[in-house]
Amino acid sequence: MMKNYHTYKVEDFIQDADFQDWVRGRGNREAFWRSFLQTYPDKKEAFQQAEQFIRAANVAPERLSEAEIRKETEVFIENASAYIPKRQSPAAVFQDEQSPVYTFRWVLAVAAVFALVMGFGWYFATNKPEPLITKLSDNPVSQLVETTNDTQHLLRVVLNDSSEVLLSPQSRLRYPSQFSGNARTVYLQGEGSFSVKRQRQPFRVYTGEMITQVLGTRFVVKAFDRDQKITVQVLSGKVSVYKKKPERVPDNKEVNGLILNANQAAIFEKSDGNLTKTLVANPAPIQKRSKELSFVYDEVPLPVILRELEKSYGIPIQFDEQTFAASKITAILSSESLYEKLDLLCKASSASYEITDGQIVISRKGYR
Repeated sequence: MMKNYHTYKVEDFIQDADFQDWVRGRGNREAFWRSFLQTYPDKKEAFQQAEQFIRAANVAPERLSEAEIRKETEVFIENASAYIPKRQSPAAVFQDEQSPVYTFRWVLAVAAVFALVMGFGWYFATNKPEPLITKLSDNPVSQLVETTNDTQHLLRVVLNDSSEVLLSPQSRLRYPSQFSGNARTVYLQGEGSFSVKRQRQPFRVYTGEMITQVLGTRFVVKAFDRDQKITVQVLSGKVSVYKKKPERVPDNKEVNGLILNANQAAIFEKSDGNLTKTLVANPAPIQKRSKELSFVYDEVPLPVILRELEKSYGIPIQFDEQTFAASKITAILSSESLYEKLDLLCKASSASYEITDGQIVISRKGYR
């Protein structure tokens, strides 16, 4: 039977077996659900609430007390009430509340949610845990939600502020169910690709001894316990990366950190605590219409070409204008990577380049 997703509410998503399988990292409709909100953008709120509810229900029984079940059920019912199609005046609502039909529907809703929660609890008490694990942290203060990806595929996690994280296999993310305070803080172990919604509160990712802070951008953090390095790669926007502060020194506002722009990366060495800036492995053009850019040159001075590359990729390129002013280049640079383009340009002008502090430095051979 064809499903009418236009009429779907929170409870419809929760009861949809295909949707449940997708949230738990299984099933064969990954592409459909990943692109669902592009087709049905008006279902975003119901979609995300149902997703969070199913994740929260995927809890080992000994981690979820009866009080917690009641609390989560009450929160869910309260949130679900926001999806009444038409809001009426307080007087009209009061009259409807007195009617047997309204009371009957309300009782059915409570019974359905309670049965659903208890059903999830019974299922996980009698079956082995799924590869995807989402549970409440043992931290009694923050009550963080913990999502672990034990599958072999990327796992999409939508946070309360609509920021998204693609969690890599064998990775774990801890985050509050509701962001509050002066910052949005999450804790990552493993690898995650972040698309952060811009807000006034900064978004912070804690990974061991390193902190990544942004307002809104796209970046990738890799921080597996087995690795000797923690890396941050910026895909767009700007981030700051710094080490955790030791004991605060009065009036000392200095932070040992770096500012990263698009196509730049930071590497934190666990062994000595050294934090350095470099470039990502394969820089991508950052201009919106980058696909239409054509690097076709006929006797063009090398400095002009380098400035175009600098603007296109957003990466600072340092060189001596006078040294290369007489170097004229005739070339068509299209599908090559940035590094391949630089190799060709340097070969044609008897130069070489190196990456220093997240920048490209070009010099004439023999003049370093």
